[in-house]
Formats: sequence, C-alpha cells, structure tokens
Amino acid sequence: MNKPQAEQDIKLIREIMERSAKYTHFTGLSGVLSGIAALVGTYATYWIYVNVSLADQNKWSLVTWLVVFIFAISEDFMLAGRNARKQGTTIWNPVGFQIIKAVFPGVFIAFVISLVALVDGAVDAIPGVLALGYGAALCSAGLFSIKEVWTYGIIQLITGTIALFFMSRVPYSLYALALSFGVYQIIFGIWIAVKYHR
Repeated sequence: MNKPQAEQDIKLIREIMERSAKYTHFTGLSGVLSGIAALVGTYATYWIYVNVSLADQNKWSLVTWLVVFIFAISEDFMLAGRNARKQGTTIWNPVGFQIIKAVFPGVFIAFVISLVALVDGAVDAIPGVLALGYGAALCSAGLFSIKEVWTYGIIQLITGTIALFFMSRVPYSLYALALSFGVYQIIFGIWIAVKYHR
C-alpha cells in the first residue's frame, strides 16, 4: 500500500469514527420550519390575549403551544431520519439515545416550572423559563454533536436570563418567545444548511 492510499484510508477511518461518536443528523430545514411554527404560535398567542376572555386565555395558549411542539418534534424526527438514511445510518443509535438522556433534565425542568407558572398566573415568566431549559438541553446535546449546537445553547441561556429579568411583561414576553424559538431557530437552521449542506 502506497503512502497516499494509506493516508486516504486513515482519513476515512477517522471520519467514520467521528460520525459514530457524534450526532450529525440535524437539518437546516428542520430549524427553519420549527422557527416558522414558533412565530405562528407567538402570533396566535398574541391574538388569544387580545380576543379571548381572561378565563380561557391560558387554556388556548397551552393548546397552541402543544400543537407547535408536536409539529416541531414530528418534522424534526422525520427530517433527521431522512438525513440519517442518506448517511447510511439511523437516528436510533447509541449517540442518539445519549442525546435524549442528556436533554431530558433541561426539558423536564422547563416544563415543570412553566406548568407551575401557568397555574399560578405568572405566564409572563414562561418564555424565559423555556429559553433557559432549551438552552440547557442544547448545551447538553452539544457535547454529543456539532459545536454549533452548544453555541446555540449558550445564546438561549443568555436570552432566557434577559427575558426573565427585563422582558417578563406582555408584550415583551411574547417578543422573547418569538426571538428564542422563532428568529433564532430560523437563523440556526439557515446556518446549519449553509455550513453542512443539509
């Protein structure tokens, strides 16, 4: 075996090992679609607070964001699965399961605190809490994935902190919601699509 061939084989082995050690199935389109869904959800929430009776506002806001969440998760799994098949693998691999375990605490904490805030009527704090939980989950996922995921997590943590201290009043809380889960998601999706061509 000549030297150029050996170097090429070593490079191939290194790439295979990196792919098996990191989750690389994120797609730019998924981020863009999730961001658009979040912006629609934010507008719907604003409409609810303007046009729906006070007694029903929380209920319909919760329904709205459950729909957004289910849509975002569903399209993410579908597109990530398609991307994985193109790479000749699956999203249900050991690294994928490690990511699920890593992000669970942040998501769970954000869900519990948001639920308590909803029950206690502190709904303006929810966007900041969600951004903090999402940021923590992204930082954890970033340990098993591309470096941009960890960076994005830090941005969400900063935004969530600012939202809790300075934007915890309607309509500012809705601006934080649109920024964290709408604008950021779209920018992140475009960033991934341009850099990694997927």
